Amino acid sequence: MYFFKNFTKKILLLLSIYFISRVCFLINNFFLFSHEDSSLFFVFLESLRYDLSILLYINSIVLLFIFFPTNLRLRKWYHKSINYLFWIVNIPFIILNNVDIEFFQYNQKRITSDFVDLLFLGNDTFQILPSYLLTYWPILLLTLFQVHILVKYSDFRPKKVISNFNSFSNSLLTLLLAVLFFIVGARGGLQLKPINTINAGELSNPIFSNLILNSPFTFLHSFKSEKLSVYDYFDEKDLSDNFTTFKHYKLNSSKSYNVVVIIMESLSKEFVGFHNQHNLTPFLDSLSNHSLVFNNTFSNGLRSIEALPAITASIPTLSNTPFISSVYAQNQFNSLPSILNELGYSTSFFHGGTRGTMGFYGFSRKAGFQKYYGLEEYDNFDDYDGTWGIYDKPFFNYFSQKIKKESKPFFTTFFSLSAHPPYNLPDTYDNVFKDGDIEIHKLISYSDYSLKLFFENIKKEDWFTQTLFVITADHTSPKSIDTNYQNKIGRYSIPMLFYTPDGSLIGQNKIITQHIDIMPSVLDFLGYNLPFNSFGQSIFRKKGWTIHHNNNRYCLITENGILNNRDEKYYSFSDWNFKLKKDNSQKDINFLKSFKQEYSSKMINNTLTIKADE
Repeated sequence: MYFFKNFTKKILLLLSIYFISRVCFLINNFFLFSHEDSSLFFVFLESLRYDLSILLYINSIVLLFIFFPTNLRLRKWYHKSINYLFWIVNIPFIILNNVDIEFFQYNQKRITSDFVDLLFLGNDTFQILPSYLLTYWPILLLTLFQVHILVKYSDFRPKKVISNFNSFSNSLLTLLLAVLFFIVGARGGLQLKPINTINAGELSNPIFSNLILNSPFTFLHSFKSEKLSVYDYFDEKDLSDNFTTFKHYKLNSSKSYNVVVIIMESLSKEFVGFHNQHNLTPFLDSLSNHSLVFNNTFSNGLRSIEALPAITASIPTLSNTPFISSVYAQNQFNSLPSILNELGYSTSFFHGGTRGTMGFYGFSRKAGFQKYYGLEEYDNFDDYDGTWGIYDKPFFNYFSQKIKKESKPFFTTFFSLSAHPPYNLPDTYDNVFKDGDIEIHKLISYSDYSLKLFFENIKKEDWFTQTLFVITADHTSPKSIDTNYQNKIGRYSIPMLFYTPDGSLIGQNKIITQHIDIMPSVLDFLGYNLPFNSFGQSIFRKKGWTIHHNNNRYCLITENGILNNRDEKYYSFSDWNFKLKKDNSQKDINFLKSFKQEYSSKMINNTLTIKADE
């Protein structure tokens, strides 16, 4: 047990050092946090979770040497070697953590792995290091003081040898206890998944996520995420001529509509009867007759985790790592909830899964949703499907009851989940819906029925007619029986409709649309007249195109055809029948290059947000 106490004292000493660094970080960047009304006590309390997690990872090799059942631990040279190892693995991260006390002001995010690229980009580091040390001498003194404390007070050797140190059973028991402590602490608790950068602020306030995090945590976690390449195809003028994220719809009047975005799990366009000849979605088909329907809509990804940022914040995933779990997850960005919050909207997000599912809870907080409702908030496991969360029907009903009580105007997003493998259906509905040709068909009918009951529950509310409903899918189902959809564009073909009960939006539109168009389209419809950043464009004023990335390949779909880009030299251009064209569309190639350049630049430089006066 002595060795467990030894290791615990070392970790407590490091936690104290990290606490001091965080206090200095707050003082030096106080102007970035001072306007926020929240208790710093809970912010610092939550930060312990991240400090402990990363310190256990960093010191895992130290833990192994301390707890490995061997009598060598009683030898002075072995104990001294452990101390040297402890100092060697921790001092660089103390330095890294303190660098961010000042560097954060320039980068507006905690240090990630791209900091290494910055250090070794040319000879700048070696040229500016002396002047930086002089300019930021208080940070240098702080670091030297912390290193001194670490070296002086981390040696916890026993004053005398205790006989039961030789007991193999005691050593083994201590080792098991240490392993348990390591697993729980390194994961950040007993939740479904280990904590990540996107989870910072879940217990206090996501506005303080960078204060809660520490730089070693963001730095080491970012290595498992793919970094974007830097592109320099065009100068600034040519780039903006081809593509820009800057949007400013200078409108004369605004509309005070509520906005409800409904994301249906795995609802392929193939399954929707309005677009095809079957009867899986009778309610959605009937609603489509009274809506503005887009016949050529595509998802920007193939996973739910990619859909939520695309739909609510107009951020597609253009790498093999989803935005939510990427190194760029802590970037600042515009979103529908963050913008509508400023207009006095109440905002909320609903998903019947657990809080750990796909990082939705952390992202919703980061995006600015004021309220989150999931399985834990629903608090009735009688309606739990046994795998993912609450069945669609009861959770849609829960959704309707909650939004009836929302202050007006409101913006809310609902993400269904029942049409997901293993396709569990409540026993009472097992014989209500036909089996269909594939297993998911039955669940699609159940979700459509749940959607119908939701509208029946709210259609008599006085706010109903003054509401914009946007209904789409997160992605398509991997299962398909229609050969028309068994191709590289059918795999991304989803439904999308805009419905206003007052009849202001109706008809069909063949323009090519996508997830990232939803945010600018909603803002355009509402008459939002301030500038913002968006990778998509308003459906009410765009030229049709869509983009996605999969398996290191970019795909741009336009009216001209399908452009694939595997690397910087390989471009293939085909028509909608997938026949290769002899002449590539240079205009589309330039557009794709511009999009890639702008996307990487905005992500790497953390410039996704825009100020209203710019």
